[in-house]
Amino acid sequence: MSKADEMFDKLGYKIRDNDCYLEYRKDSENIIYFHNNNQTFIKIGKYEGMCDDITMQELQAINEKCKELGWLQ
Repeated sequence: MSKADEMFDKLGYKIRDNDCYLEYRKDSENIIYFHNNNQTFIKIGKYEGMCDDITMQELQAINEKCKELGWLQ
């Protein structure tokens, strides 16, 4: 398990991976997607506008995952 995966795990997120994106899901209102094809991420909920703000701990995990994916130098 990578450092970012451990960080997300401590925050209660579970990972799913496929060819197009990585999905970290905490619950139906807090899902973070990393899109491999265009190097972007988004935090969304099941319904539009139904997710929490990005916390500082989530931001740290997001930055770590971007480094691991080679998106940041």
